[in-house]
Amino acid sequence: MKNWALQTGKTGREDEATRVHSDRTRSLIRSTPLLLALLLNACFSLQVEDWPDNIPPSRLFVRAWQEDPANQLVQPMDEYLYWVKSFYVGTVVYPRGWLDIKSELLTLTNNDEQSSLAREIDSLGITIGAEWAKLNEGRLIDNRMLALWGSVLQLSLAENKERQAIDFIASDVARLLAGEIQKEGVVELRYADALGYELFGDFGDF
Repeated sequence: MKNWALQTGKTGREDEATRVHSDRTRSLIRSTPLLLALLLNACFSLQVEDWPDNIPPSRLFVRAWQEDPANQLVQPMDEYLYWVKSFYVGTVVYPRGWLDIKSELLTLTNNDEQSSLAREIDSLGITIGAEWAKLNEGRLIDNRMLALWGSVLQLSLAENKERQAIDFIASDVARLLAGEIQKEGVVELRYADALGYELFGDFGDF
């Protein structure tokens, strides 16, 4: 009887431990969505708090991320916002960002036209940056296009064709996103013909 009592006592403690463990596991499972939400919120807060004042508001890109369910499945919002910022300010590998292009275009533009041109550049940058910041596999705008468009805009300064270049690029971006043209069709010859430029090199994806 004593042995049975001792054994029963041990089993009771094991059962109690198992019950407590199960309760904790269920509690953890119930709290997981909340923990994930808090973690996502913290990452988002870090990105937003560090958001530069000289680029468009983060809420525009948060909305863009939210409106693309397919990209949400493979790219967290904080990573997406990081690449949006990189598009504007550049990276260690590619230090020249959209802000640099904007500055160059406005510096050599008449004062009377700067405000309207700045709005066009900002609008184009938001559209390009929102798509480029996605993961490579799902985005319609890649590094090759950025290099190409950057060169087109640089050349437009020498030819006084800034607005024509911006309008043509904006049209191509809209048609790309609408599926009217393919990435493979966005090549230098297209812009050389449309804007009267000489061919300026090969732009492979990088």
